[in-house]
Amino acid sequence: MIPWLLVGYMWLFVHRPHEIWTKIGELRIVLLYMIGVFIMWMIASPDTKRPLGNIFTLGIFTFAFALGLSTLFSPYMSPFDNATYQDWLKYLAFFVIFMTSVKTEKNLKVVVTGFVIAFFLFMAHSYRGYLLGNAFYSAGAYRIRPVGITFTNANDYGTIIACALPMIFPLVTLCKKYWHYLFILGYVLLTLRSVMLTGSRTAFIMVISLAVLPVLFSRYRFRVIPFVFLAAPIGWLSMSEEMQTRYMTIVDSSISQEANENMAGRTEGFWGGLENWQNNPIFGVGPSCHGLPLGTPFRSHNLIGEVVGETGTLGALAFLFLLSCFGINHYNIWKNYKYLKEKNLGKEGLYCWRVSLAVVYGVVMLQFQGLGLHNALHFTWIWFGAFQALAAEIMQEKVNEAKQGKLSPSLPVNR
Repeated sequence: MIPWLLVGYMWLFVHRPHEIWTKIGELRIVLLYMIGVFIMWMIASPDTKRPLGNIFTLGIFTFAFALGLSTLFSPYMSPFDNATYQDWLKYLAFFVIFMTSVKTEKNLKVVVTGFVIAFFLFMAHSYRGYLLGNAFYSAGAYRIRPVGITFTNANDYGTIIACALPMIFPLVTLCKKYWHYLFILGYVLLTLRSVMLTGSRTAFIMVISLAVLPVLFSRYRFRVIPFVFLAAPIGWLSMSEEMQTRYMTIVDSSISQEANENMAGRTEGFWGGLENWQNNPIFGVGPSCHGLPLGTPFRSHNLIGEVVGETGTLGALAFLFLLSCFGINHYNIWKNYKYLKEKNLGKEGLYCWRVSLAVVYGVVMLQFQGLGLHNALHFTWIWFGAFQALAAEIMQEKVNEAKQGKLSPSLPVNR
């Protein structure tokens, strides 16, 4: 039951209908919904809960401890006034409920699929609004305006949906009917089109890289590459001249003064973060407090500047440990998947392996996103970590069952 409720929460969190329809917002539906989920989780029998044994749990709580100290010792904002820190604690609560309540591979499939559907509905609604004229003029081009308030910034919207794109990879494993493949194709095309309309150069590079790299390393690359070369000019010509000019600044910033100013802002965020770290080397200045000691209303717009400046040395070390947990889990999943394939049980571990691959792609994209945005406290780190951590636990259970002879051999899977 709780896995399905978590899917509902993810849709509420991503699509945010309470920000679109004001009457729903007045009911505080998201808060009431999550309180209901928490109550159900509390009254559930301890026998139905999975222990928090994965290394990512240690990583996320280590970072939570460092973040708490940074918030507590911040001279600029109290923990009771720091909305960024309070929101992050809500993401942490989601992680705990997810890791203890989603116990089986079937439940993991439900939640990951729900994640993709939530983003699809969000993008479809936003694109429909764009077709009806919900756009704004900025940086020399008309850009899509996402529905809601939280993700209304086009750059944030573009990078968020780009980071979510890799999670369609494990869904391919579940496809059994033609409309399943059509849904995945539609999701990919909708993401590409939406990113184009955001005017976000970071998101544009992210989705192009995500589209090109798997093709280059695929054994079917010589069949797929011609379609890529055919699709590229079609996509380019579908954009307005103003949007084409904006994306041309990726390779030639002299085309636009605004592009140079944006790059300068990212650089200032990095150096400003180092300045904050030098003045507060242990705990930093506190989450979301980047601009207060520097006398600027702007955030860091840079992941490194944000982490070292706002959370200090303790936070930076904890964040590096958190990143290493992604690598450790991926290695363990790869090792166990290799074992299952050697025992002709590769099909048993294929889904979890693809979940981990998708998460690794997503984490790399989050780090790339961090070159131009402050995203250290973004919910996707925790959600991706939860997906991969549970996949690692399930994969280990499958290996243990295989060693005990509880799994029947299947045809080998060479993926």
